Formats: sequence, C-alpha cells, structure tokens
Amino acid sequence: MRSEATGSWWQAKGPTSAAAQWICSPLLALLGAASCAPALAADRCEPAALIAASERTQGGPIHTLQISGSGSDFVVGQGWRPRGPWPQFNVERYERAIDFGASTSSLVMVRSQALDPPRGGARQPLERVEQTTAVAPGSSRAPALRRELALLLPAGFIDAARRSKQVSARPLGGGCALTVEMEEGEPITAELTADGRIRRLTSRIADDVLGDVTVETRFSGRLPAGGRTVPARIVQRTGDFPVLDLRITTASVGVEVAVAKDLTPPLPDWIALSRFESEALDEGTFLIPARYSALAVDLGEYVVLIESPQSEARAKEVIAEARRLVPGKPIRYVVNTHAHFDHAAGLRTAVAEGATIVTHKSNVGFLREVLEKPRTLRPDALARTPREIEFLPVDERLSLKGAGREVQLYHAKGMDHVEGMLIVYLPHVKTLVEADAFNPPASRRDVPPAHINPYTVQLLQNIERLGLDVDRLIPIHYAADGRRVGMDELRLNAGKADQEPSHAERRP
Repeated sequence: MRSEATGSWWQAKGPTSAAAQWICSPLLALLGAASCAPALAADRCEPAALIAASERTQGGPIHTLQISGSGSDFVVGQGWRPRGPWPQFNVERYERAIDFGASTSSLVMVRSQALDPPRGGARQPLERVEQTTAVAPGSSRAPALRRELALLLPAGFIDAARRSKQVSARPLGGGCALTVEMEEGEPITAELTADGRIRRLTSRIADDVLGDVTVETRFSGRLPAGGRTVPARIVQRTGDFPVLDLRITTASVGVEVAVAKDLTPPLPDWIALSRFESEALDEGTFLIPARYSALAVDLGEYVVLIESPQSEARAKEVIAEARRLVPGKPIRYVVNTHAHFDHAAGLRTAVAEGATIVTHKSNVGFLREVLEKPRTLRPDALARTPREIEFLPVDERLSLKGAGREVQLYHAKGMDHVEGMLIVYLPHVKTLVEADAFNPPASRRDVPPAHINPYTVQLLQNIERLGLDVDRLIPIHYAADGRRVGMDELRLNAGKADQEPSHAERRP
C-alpha cells in the first residue's frame, strides 16, 4: 500500500524528471554522500524525497509502535473565563499501541483532577478514572484514527503521506512544508527542518464556536525506540490554548499490536441518551428536554428561547420545535446561560433566525469575536445568509415580560464552574433553569453523595441569596430517567437536606 501510493505520485510527476531529482537528493545527503549538501535545498522540496528524508530522520520505517508516558490534557472551551485557559487535568498514564498498516490502535489513559480548587467545566471535580479506547481491524473509525495519528505523531504523518495520492510540497523558512490530503477532514501540513525532521504539524477544523480554527502539534527531544526515534515531548494546541502536553518515557517498535474489538469510553450515567417529549409548563411556556435541553417562552409578540446548545444540528431541532409549539411568532431573544462551547455552539443558528443573544456582560466581547470568525470549512446558516450578531448584555439582573409571563435573568455569583453564569427564573411557574451547576444523577438519591460537588452548593447559595421561590429545577443537562427535579433533590445533593429556606429568605 505504501509503495503503491508513493509510486502513484512519481507517475504523476513523470519518471524522467523524478530520476533527475534523485541525482543529489536529500536522502543521499542523509546517507552521507560527500557530493551532496547536508540539508534540504529549498528548490528541491519534492514530496517523495521529503517523505523519505523524514522517515530517515526517525531511523527508518515505523510499522508498529508502543509508547507510554504522562502529562496533561485540557478540555476545549471549558475555561472559567471566556478568554482564560481551558481546564487542565492530569494524565497519570498514557499507554498506546498502534499498527499503522492495519489502522488499529489501543489507548489506555488514566486521568485525574489537576486544579485545586476545581475551576471551569468538564465535569469537575473529576475522580480518578481509567478509560480504554480501541479501533480494531476493519473498523469504520479507521479514517478518523489515521487523521488523529497523522496530527499526533511524525510516524502517523509519514504513514498518511505514504498512503495519500495527493501530496504537495513547498519551500518554507530554510526547510520545506509537506501537505497531505486526508480521506477524512482537512489537509495536514508538516513543517520540516533543513535535515528533514518534522518539527510541527498543522491542520484546520470546523468548530461551531471558533469557526475555522487551526490545530497544531509541536515536538521536542528524541527518545530511542529499537533503532528508531520518537519525540520525547508532544504539545498539541487548538487555537490559542494547549489541549495535550505529553511526555513520552518509553517507546518500542516492531511489536505485535492485537486489538480485538472497537472500544469507546461510555458516557457518564447521568447523561440522557435520548430525546423526551416536549412539556407545557403552562399554556405559553414549553420545555424541550434532552441531553441538552431548552425552553421556549411566549411573551406575547415574540418568543424567548432559553439556550441554543450543543451543536448547529441540535439548535435546529430546538428552533423547529419552538416554532411548532408557538407558531407564527418570531424568536426575538436567545438566552445563553454561559460561554462554554457546548452551551454556545448553537448561538449562530439562533442568530440566523433573527434572535438577539442575551448573556452575561463578561461573555459579550469573547462571543462576538469568535462567533464572527469565518466559517469556510463548514458554512452554517448564518454564513450562507449573513446578518449582524446582536447582544443584550446582563449585568446582575434583567427581566423580559409579556402576555402575563416573565423571564428573570440573574448573574450567579461565586460560581467556580464559570464566571459569567446566568440562571433563569420563571416566576409564573416557579421554575428555575440552570446549566452545569447541578447535573442530576442517573436516578434519584436517597442519601447525599459521598463527595459534595462545590458547584451544586454554589447554585443553592445563589438561589437562597436571591430569595427565589422555586418549586421545580430544570437542568439543561436533563435527568437521564426523565424525572422531575425539585429543590429537595438539589438540597440533598448539596448536603443540605435538612435545611429549608425561611420565609424571610424568600423574595416577596
């Protein structure tokens, strides 16, 4: 497969000119030919020679690879502040076995809490967890695996380059850039030093919040691996922030890699797996429940959408259901509880419908910046029919009223999940809508959890501070069994089951 792919490139270029390029090639230079310059000449950035040179710098072909190490990973778009760093977790153990030819991989990763106190999203605080991910021979996930490895390891990129029939090269800063078209996703480019070593890999991805964004992987150090070498450190970034910082401590090549079946880490048991039927809280207030829920409130002349989450696809579902439930009225506002990417991913979809984004004032600058970025890789509805993105900022509180209903928005103070969090209170149905501060367990507990989540405590403190008279709590991450959640359950999970609010604490 590898030689055929490389051969197809030479045939496209023409055998005569190709042979001429090899009279004094980078490969011969690496072999020590005295008549050749020891570096890649800028005018000889030819794909096949570059592939061979980069393979030579790692000591030769790598068909199978086992690596182990440790470091940190970071969860995209879950920072405490919109422009702040993404939350970091310890990678206590990273063990990976790869067969590049068979497109198989097995990864065992042990992760644990790094931030103390926890701050940001990504299910913090996180208990120590071990997860196994595997891609077996013949898996439908093989193209995605090859792309992942081509962006993660020099050996993965070389394998992708040898497979691809669309490889191009150009001079770059004293070395060369080698670009490989992938069967899945955007092209990947390797920047090679003058001696042919891969120093950086880059590609672009389409993100619902960041738009067209670059993923970059850099390498440093060299670790011996049975006559070959692999990077001693791998740092991968998405946009401005790191997502992986891995130090490899052991590596071996040429070992048998056996992967029996595909494995994907299971979702946490509290995450709802299916859609639920929409529910009328009153004749003009509707809950659209799911793994990522939303609400539609009829305020007479227009509709307020509470959340447009998860993705463009989910946002389209929410909007279509809101229009079915409240026909003939425009969606004038969409409430964004906070700027974490899974809760902001559908905002452009709502804007394309004519909605103004209502969010805490601390989120506005960031959301304006990222939501206005280009969407050329995966154009969405707003890219196809552009319109200005408008915001209605919330300071400490804001109210929207109409048709005898009210949507009250409050800044939830002191939240370690995110700085600019809004909670939504609907006084006409005594219902509070919240995101991420309390994610109900898969089934109702009878006793408090062994470890109290501080975010849950902070939510309860805000409800009591504001004196809100709440009968029902609607988490955006809906209870997996579809049950109704009340304040008694929130107090139990906050370790305050015996604490009832006094009348003085309730808002008049």
